[in-house]
Amino acid sequence: MMKKIVIAAVAVFVLFAIGIPGAMAQTWTWSDPAPAEHTGTPPIVELAADSVSGDLYAIDSNGDIVTVTLGTPETGEVVVPGSLPPVNDMAAGPGGTFYTVGGAVASPVVGTWDLVNGYDTSMTQPLIPSVDTANPGEFASLSVGKNGMLYILYNGSGGQYILTGIPPFIAEQAIIKFSPSTLNLRSKGNWVSVRIQLPSDLDENLIDINTVRISEIAVDGFAPKLVEIYPAPGAPWKVGTNDAGVQVLKVKFIRYNKKGGTALDEQSLTYQLQSIMAGANKGKYPVTLTIEGMLTTGEWFTGTTTFNANVTKKLP
Repeated sequence: MMKKIVIAAVAVFVLFAIGIPGAMAQTWTWSDPAPAEHTGTPPIVELAADSVSGDLYAIDSNGDIVTVTLGTPETGEVVVPGSLPPVNDMAAGPGGTFYTVGGAVASPVVGTWDLVNGYDTSMTQPLIPSVDTANPGEFASLSVGKNGMLYILYNGSGGQYILTGIPPFIAEQAIIKFSPSTLNLRSKGNWVSVRIQLPSDLDENLIDINTVRISEIAVDGFAPKLVEIYPAPGAPWKVGTNDAGVQVLKVKFIRYNKKGGTALDEQSLTYQLQSIMAGANKGKYPVTLTIEGMLTTGEWFTGTTTFNANVTKKLP
């Protein structure tokens, strides 16, 4: 089905760090066969996931930070979920969604929470080990990792297990356009522009601007780099129409860090490109950006766009 053509003008917004509550009531996919037992010792008490690399770490009962080690996945079953509260742990996810785990003894449950609507346990529940279904344990900790993945620590009668939840993804890629088509790495302009068109009839007004980010930079001839580059603070953005009259989200990213400071360097596209392309000779280099984001209805989208990085003088 072709995307709806939009005629009406749309107001321009300015980017602020806000959360959109009540975004999740979606069908998640939980690891299957599942879950996988944590085989390390001593026991772990709290999870921490890396939102860029996807690596999973934990605090153990001795107070040390350790890498989670997983055994062979086992068959799992869904148990009748309990209700919240009580809450054992909570973690902030993309778009201002707060995930929670808890429930009464032997009635574990995972859900979401926000200040307006309170608790919601309608999301798909994780699987626990089949041997525990008659006497369920507890969901003790959770963490949000790369692409909104949920990791939950389950303490059962037979040991500790890690449950992995995959949020809903939009299968068809978004169409993304980058401007300028050639980026001079010596340029000190403020911003670069990106236009995002969702597949089919999905509405770009549903995109949560706080979750939109460049997640990977791949330059021909160099190793790709995982990044977390968000739209430029204070830059205007809007949902409007492109030259063909098709609705798109128009957003800007930092081109060159004029304000200084390490934090903004990491958010600057030219800084990241110069870091990736250290030692590059004069010339034009094809670049592919991966851009991701989430809708306020909970689905994730992804897409890629290309341009040329122009090196006018050999990079240090």
